[in-house]
Amino acid sequence: MQIRLFVPRPLVLGETVALPDSQAHYLRNVLRASVGDSVYLFNGESGEFTGQIAVLDKKAASVSVAAQTKPPEHPRAVSLYFTPLKRDCTDWLVEKATELGVTRLCPILTDFAAVKRINPERMESIAIEACEQSRRLTVPQIAPMQTLKEMLAARKKEDGILFHLDESGAGASFKQALQGVPANAPVSFLIGGEGGFSNTERALIKETPATTGISLGSHILRAETAGVTVLAALLCAD
Repeated sequence: MQIRLFVPRPLVLGETVALPDSQAHYLRNVLRASVGDSVYLFNGESGEFTGQIAVLDKKAASVSVAAQTKPPEHPRAVSLYFTPLKRDCTDWLVEKATELGVTRLCPILTDFAAVKRINPERMESIAIEACEQSRRLTVPQIAPMQTLKEMLAARKKEDGILFHLDESGAGASFKQALQGVPANAPVSFLIGGEGGFSNTERALIKETPATTGISLGSHILRAETAGVTVLAALLCAD
């Protein structure tokens, strides 16, 4: 079994890294690890390192950094703007979006939003765990929640194209929409909540520069399914 841990601090060869209580508990009581066992460490910036458990007891845990196994990643900038969903659905979306390479998770409030609060710490914890399990080296940023109007007004040219899912079916196919977009260009996806977008919101999106509607076919997908579908399609296209 490969043990991977996210450590939000510099990783230097030959140094010993002290682990927080939560990771010490995980190693000791969940994985039943022992001193001398191999682990992999990453901090989201410096790549991946291998090390060995140096201390693991009831009071402390630490790992000695032995060697770099992977260089830093420089993933394509991919933002997912989504309306908060019921807790389990949001958790699932955050986990799967992280596995599929999203670099920014951006909750937004829309007119038909059923959930109006988020827990950024919980979202970050789920994203970190998904990185640990999927062997990803970078952790997506959790952006502060905004209204749809605020988000659209703040967009800049360097943010790239904003693809919004058009539940009416009038949007271009995913393949057509991506034609002409450079492989490394930043992209953003916007999905609505259970009730989709209001007519006012559709008009506002349409008036915003560099926005393109896309269709995922004739079936009506759940919001979390739609978010995962576009990210998976982008991953395959790249």
